[in-house]
Amino acid sequence: MYYKRIPALVAAIWLLAITWLSTRGGVPLPGFSLLQTDKLAHAAAYALLVFLCLSSLKSVSARHYLLFFILVFCYGAILEWVQFRFFPNRFFELDDMIANGMGAAASILVFHVWNNRKNKL
Repeated sequence: MYYKRIPALVAAIWLLAITWLSTRGGVPLPGFSLLQTDKLAHAAAYALLVFLCLSSLKSVSARHYLLFFILVFCYGAILEWVQFRFFPNRFFELDDMIANGMGAAASILVFHVWNNRKNKL
């Protein structure tokens, strides 16, 4: 088995939570700003998702970093499209996608440093 069961389950639950929160009722469209609380929440949610996914693997390589970044970024983009297409008063927000990607990238950096330090101990 290439993954750890409990962290993988936690990552799957968090993915479902992001999906649920992203498909709830409409909210008004704010102006473009990456420093709004909403954008910081997007970055934190996707950062945690990437961190949990990487933590569920028994070993991690640069290929895993790239794979999870692409998967999580694309998932966020798909959710933005779903919000716009199927939920009234929801919008496709480019700044949400940027925040998602920034959170995912930051998480990869943090995980890489944490994992290297953990392995040196």
